[in-house]
Amino acid sequence: MKISYLMPNLGKTGGSIVLYNFMDILDARGYEVYAITPSESIKWEKGIWKERLNGNNKRGIKNRIKSTVFSYLKKNKKLDQLASWFKILNMNKKLIENWVESDITIATFSWTAYAADYLSNKTISIYHMQHFEELFFQDTTKRFFTRNTYNLPLYKISNSKWLQNLLKTKFNQDSYLLNPGIDLSIFNSKINYKDKYIEKKDWNFVSFFDEKREWKGFNDAAEAIKIARKNLEEKGYTINWNVFGLEPPAKEYDTQFHYCGKLFNEDLADLYKNSDIVLLTSWYESFPLPPIEAMACGSVVISTQYGVEDYLNSNVNGFVVEPRKIEAIAEKIIYAVMHPFQLQAIVERALDTVKNYEWEKRTDQLEKILSLIVKNHSFNKYKLIDDLVSGSFKEYMYQEFKINEDIKLNKES
Repeated sequence: MKISYLMPNLGKTGGSIVLYNFMDILDARGYEVYAITPSESIKWEKGIWKERLNGNNKRGIKNRIKSTVFSYLKKNKKLDQLASWFKILNMNKKLIENWVESDITIATFSWTAYAADYLSNKTISIYHMQHFEELFFQDTTKRFFTRNTYNLPLYKISNSKWLQNLLKTKFNQDSYLLNPGIDLSIFNSKINYKDKYIEKKDWNFVSFFDEKREWKGFNDAAEAIKIARKNLEEKGYTINWNVFGLEPPAKEYDTQFHYCGKLFNEDLADLYKNSDIVLLTSWYESFPLPPIEAMACGSVVISTQYGVEDYLNSNVNGFVVEPRKIEAIAEKIIYAVMHPFQLQAIVERALDTVKNYEWEKRTDQLEKILSLIVKNHSFNKYKLIDDLVSGSFKEYMYQEFKINEDIKLNKES
């Protein structure tokens, strides 16, 4: 079976890496997999994305020029809107041109869903959603293009219960549920967590740092840590706070932390393993990976609510707080530090939870979804309309549009 994944580019985002892992395992299981981008079609081989992402960017100069141009256009609202339209239309045009004829075509980012819909008379088109992407944009034009993709006649896959519920309640759209996996060969607990959660004065915290995307909630984390520090220092406790992120801080903050740099895989796992509490305070996520990766590493997670419902239950295998409730977040921090022995049971249950999220199990679920979609799909959905447009009137059309003459006569009389 051939499967084409429509992608805006081969990026390093968490959602992209989730897809690459699915594609790797599908390739290993005998599927013919392709990555379709606006610039090329790539015959997928297991691990190819690691080579690509670590290699030199041959399009670097071109990308820098485009970035400069779009940065200029953003200063003019009308020009920025026109640029958005052009960018989205051009992306889909190139995706369609580069598409490899496939049994299944999977859109992976909101705007690529338009190309998947266009191709739906030739392939089974699916939209595998990694987030409720409209939340990423302040610009109304981009939000318009993104919101419209939820109502396209595509099979839909949600990566979290939160996203699945949002699509159903706000857009009346059904979707299959497919949680991502994590690499348990990297994210695992090799340090005895019972040795970490004892009565002690020094506590190590870790958070994700992002000051450009406000919805990642770092400012909320900083305020909560500040409050917790003031309370705990009076009792003789110290919070050592490490943060990791794509870019270093560009400004000063009221509470101290150490920026550890851009960390991935083993380096990130080591940071989790050597921490006591992993604090993550996004306003909304859709199955965020850092909390569950930290759980697998034997560390206690304090997280805000939206998007973690699939694997995190408050006071059971971690702590969950409503987003933007800074005082409540601080209270959870203080409680965790003051009750170390109770954290042992939380970590034990967390380690049990993550066993269901190894990549092979998640890909088993993906295969079940694909099989179900293929079994129930029919390419005749738009046959009537296509025949009407072309003027190819056939006998079955009479049954489709047959008028009940008795009812018609009764109405006329």
